[in-house]
Amino acid sequence: MKHTSLFEYHRKNAKTVEFAGYEMPIWYTNITEEHLAVRNESGIFDVSHMGRVIVRGPDAGKFVDHLVPTHAINQPVGKSFYTLLLSERAGIIDDLIVIKRSEDDYLLVVNAATTSKDLDHINGIRNGFDITLENIKESTTMIAIQGPDATKTLQPHARVNLAELKRFRSAESKVSNCQATLTRTGYTGEDGYEIILYDSGPANSKPAIEIWTNLARTSKPCGLGARDSLRLEAGLPLYGSDIDESTNPIEADLFWVISKDKKNFIGSQRLNELAAQQPLRMRRGLLLHERIPRSDFEVTNTGGESIGTVTSGTFSPILKKGIALAYIRFNESQINNHVKVNVRGAYADADIVKPPFYDEHRYGWKRDNSK
Repeated sequence: MKHTSLFEYHRKNAKTVEFAGYEMPIWYTNITEEHLAVRNESGIFDVSHMGRVIVRGPDAGKFVDHLVPTHAINQPVGKSFYTLLLSERAGIIDDLIVIKRSEDDYLLVVNAATTSKDLDHINGIRNGFDITLENIKESTTMIAIQGPDATKTLQPHARVNLAELKRFRSAESKVSNCQATLTRTGYTGEDGYEIILYDSGPANSKPAIEIWTNLARTSKPCGLGARDSLRLEAGLPLYGSDIDESTNPIEADLFWVISKDKKNFIGSQRLNELAAQQPLRMRRGLLLHERIPRSDFEVTNTGGESIGTVTSGTFSPILKKGIALAYIRFNESQINNHVKVNVRGAYADADIVKPPFYDEHRYGWKRDNSK
């Protein structure tokens, strides 16, 4: 298995598991404790296993515009945005964050398990564009700081004024003495930052371990278990579970990433055809009255007819109930519809809801009393 630059810290302090070819921490104390730390204070995550690819050159903007369905070339410098890689059939190859660092420099952050596939896809369509690609995954470390106290946690170590860095904006700065790209993004539903530390990969791990250790003094180290329960509580899809090449942006409830007036991107023709049709199914949130759902559990209507399948399910530490993402037959997918989930032979009552599952006045980046 591969190891990130922070592995020695994880080995000494965490329970580790294999994930996407890496030995990663699943928890340090327990999932619920780490989950609640992020919702109420702040937590730090090693996300160095994720892919990081720089697209540079005179045609960088045109190429990224062709690659993704979201406008790229007319984004302001310093903007980060969530988008998708689509196949010609409009299947979702991956979801990713694009960071526009300059007019001819874009940084793509892709999922760990799909990095090789994504690079093959990108290289397959680069002909005719004056660009260079640089895979910086092995020479960098990526750390996420998430929660209402994230700014307070990171500011003593950052040279940039974080109060001026708005959500989905990025900056080039230093964190401690390490050059970094900072983005006000995350995968938990909370306010927070993701930082990419340069010249701090596994071959030169000392700068990353020092920064992580300093951050851990005021923020709780968290593993992949809490990261998954947090993203699910926020209603964020996981690639390989909730979205993949067999799903399209419409049924995945991700059509909002498609720029309305944009044409001629990969998958645009098929997407136009799909937009003119009624989808067969829709990705929805399920809130169970009791019991805990898991992936592949059947969803039925109140008459017992099968109408869908759970793709992600867990226990919500905030709601203290079972929550899930599921694909539901379109004509039965309306919000507030009552359904049932087959939990190992027992049919549990559930309601179709619109994520996030938590009260946004109390939790998440929209909370009323952000610290």
